[in-house]
Amino acid sequence: MGQQVSVEDAFPVYRERCSELFDENLLLRSQVAALERKIAAAREENARLLAAAQEPVTDGPDLAAQPPYPERGRG
Repeated sequence: MGQQVSVEDAFPVYRERCSELFDENLLLRSQVAALERKIAAAREENARLLAAAQEPVTDGPDLAAQPPYPERGRG
């Protein structure tokens, strides 16, 4: 590997690769930000569901406490 490359030849390649790496890094950071937002939303939803599961269920009247249904005359 005793070859040498002039700065004039290497610099455009170096700049191009730096630009590619910058773009890739920016893309990856954007993906991380999007995934972090999804994780935060999922955690909030999970906390909401856990809180709802721990609340007592009060859907409608307590049928056991209702008076018996009045009987009608049979005809």
